[in-house]
Amino acid sequence: MEVAETLVQEDSGPGLVLFLLLAGVGGFLSSSGANVMAWSEYQKRKGKEWSKCQSFGFSMACLFLNLTGIGMFLASTALGGAVATVMPIQTGANLLGNMFWQTLLGMKYYTKSMRVGTIVLICAVMELSDIGPQEPAKFTQEEIRELMTHPLAIAWNSIMLLCVVLTMYGVKRTLHHAMESSLKLFLFVALVTFSTVIGASIGKLLGLVKGWAWYMVAFLYFFDGVICLGGTVLANGHCDVSLFIPAQLSSQLVVNMITGYLVWGDAKYVHQPLAYILVYALCILGVYLNSPAMDIIGGLTRWYSIRSSKLSAWLTGSNFGEQVLKLLQMWQGNSAMEAGCRDQLGAVLHRGLETGAIKEHELINLVLLLCREKQYGPNPLLVHWLEDLKLFQIYCEHDPAFKDSFRQTLTTEDYHKLVGMKEELIREISSFASTVSVPEIMAGSGISLGDAARSFGGRTDRLLA
Repeated sequence: MEVAETLVQEDSGPGLVLFLLLAGVGGFLSSSGANVMAWSEYQKRKGKEWSKCQSFGFSMACLFLNLTGIGMFLASTALGGAVATVMPIQTGANLLGNMFWQTLLGMKYYTKSMRVGTIVLICAVMELSDIGPQEPAKFTQEEIRELMTHPLAIAWNSIMLLCVVLTMYGVKRTLHHAMESSLKLFLFVALVTFSTVIGASIGKLLGLVKGWAWYMVAFLYFFDGVICLGGTVLANGHCDVSLFIPAQLSSQLVVNMITGYLVWGDAKYVHQPLAYILVYALCILGVYLNSPAMDIIGGLTRWYSIRSSKLSAWLTGSNFGEQVLKLLQMWQGNSAMEAGCRDQLGAVLHRGLETGAIKEHELINLVLLLCREKQYGPNPLLVHWLEDLKLFQIYCEHDPAFKDSFRQTLTTEDYHKLVGMKEELIREISSFASTVSVPEIMAGSGISLGDAARSFGGRTDRLLA
């Protein structure tokens, strides 16, 4: 509240609204530029061929939107907006715009954790405007010289410059790696983040120095801007934007916080240091939620389990390994029961998905491999599985005419197999006293035990027609 009152006192109402609006629109335009390039690459991966003129147009649109966003950011600070206030607002708008475009253009489905992670990140960066450093409006020449020549400032600026050089080399080496490459994503994030933070500090100096020093600072600002924009445009075309933008923006905020402490002396202007640091912790957690493929603890756990196991000697260091060995033992036995193997295979798949040992795309590959015998066409097994899906049953209550659509693609022989599967399932449920009742199964299957033949009546002609 005190921060808000101070801002209102120092800025007129229209001026305050204007620089906040510029920061928000600038962030949205920056995310729009990123997604223009990402969409063109997404369409190319789907088989769309772009002409050289069209590809150049996408690059120019991305560059223009990013430059406009940067220009609005600079204008908002020039109109009196403090960097500690403007940057979080721009970041929040950028993240929200990224989720909007990714969802609208169908490039990425945002899961529950990704949506929550984005909202957590937006709330965290907005909170920075209240608890961020309240720097003085102007630094004197003596203060600037003292800040820039402090040993910590020199060391940190040297580290950032070295990181920019190293990441430029790394990006060149990994540019043609797969889009899912974590190393390439890390290098692009580091390059854009460090060059952006360096540019923010240089831009801050533009309004503080005069004479020949101003021209030197302006040249450095332009040179750094070329590196930053070049890295951004390349990252938008070669990385998953839904991961790159949150990771880059949150790391930018963290590096900017460290730079503020080590270079600009923000420790003197932060009144709630614990809350300030915890907000940045929320930023990191928001990105972590927004990146389902990133599982640091799970990766370390799996690495330890592999190192501590020797399955060939029946030694395992994880529950997943135990389930795999049980399944192997059943398959090696001569008198293994089919039901037991089925349950154990289910346990392996369930535990593998739960722990991340088996990825979703690997399970999809398994299903496609099993369907290859039927050349991926109509299959009684697939129809049986599909009709047992809860979502399918709920939808058919809304659209009953669709209920038999998949069954009608089966041959007469395959349809009888489907009927037999339903009956066998009912017998198993009755035998093993499952929590699912027989009437519920019958309602989902649409086939009664007594009149399975009659439920098939009239369909033979339609299937053979």
